[in-house]
Amino acid sequence: MSRKVRQGRVKGHVKSIRISPGSPSGRQREEGKRQQQALVRALTKKGGGILSEPCQDSVGSAGQPGMAEAADPRRWQTLEDRKHCGQNLYYQLYRQTMDHLPRDAHRFCDPELPAARRKELLRLLRGLDNDLSCQRLQILFAFSVPCPEALQLISDVGLPVVSAGAGTGYWEFLLQNRGVDVVAFDENSIYPQEMRYTEMMAGGPGILEQFSDRALLLAWPDAEESSTFSLDCLGQYRGDTILHVGELLGETFSSNPWGQSTSRDFQLALADDFCCVRRLGLPQWPGHRDSLSVWKRKNPQPVLCDGAHFHYVDMSRPGAPE
Repeated sequence: MSRKVRQGRVKGHVKSIRISPGSPSGRQREEGKRQQQALVRALTKKGGGILSEPCQDSVGSAGQPGMAEAADPRRWQTLEDRKHCGQNLYYQLYRQTMDHLPRDAHRFCDPELPAARRKELLRLLRGLDNDLSCQRLQILFAFSVPCPEALQLISDVGLPVVSAGAGTGYWEFLLQNRGVDVVAFDENSIYPQEMRYTEMMAGGPGILEQFSDRALLLAWPDAEESSTFSLDCLGQYRGDTILHVGELLGETFSSNPWGQSTSRDFQLALADDFCCVRRLGLPQWPGHRDSLSVWKRKNPQPVLCDGAHFHYVDMSRPGAPE
């Protein structure tokens, strides 16, 4: 599930590469796409072979993969390395990277900071020649970092999941390792098979008509404000639970108040038909304000109660707070 490095899925919904952080111009976006494709080609040339003993070199003193070992880029060049025996390598790398970023990293977009320093910070955050840059890790794994609490919350929803526009399938892979029943689909033509962490179907929003019994997972599905992918998914989905990963209205550093993840039209339609019943802040790369939110479908029939209309939401269903 990745924002952001994502290409169009269906019926002319051609999505360009998301460049993080910030809202890029069209020229920057095209340059990001070229960089992304070059990186994917380079990684593909290195191969995605399976190691005969993939975890033996990355085991800490307690028998689990250690953070210091995991942070060594030589230990996660192949897909099997990055699967890390089902452990959440990306979260470990995120913590390692954030620990070593300069204190002013978040000021990459501060106009009060000298231009030369902003340029240095952008190179640090987005440079593809840096094995631990945010941009490189987002391309290899996902745009939002899956923390243990987020994975547990999705597990606690207690429903099988269908993931729309799954990208690399990293979140889906981790959920499957926790025993969650996940099916995923995407028509992303940028990621080769050897960069995908789990199997996924090729297809668009119309697939969702088959999965009304599943919670719909949407993680950074819209590459730009004009994209209709998330809105089309909402229109096709007949279930009652949506899991949204990314930014929402007012929770963004982007110049677009609706954030970098889903369009204004989608968020308005989501709020019309669904109610947010849970929200959890996610690990934040500089320039991001990600969260995981659980949305339950409202009963469409409003009821007049003491002069005001209310929509009933079944809070006893999985994912609702106790």
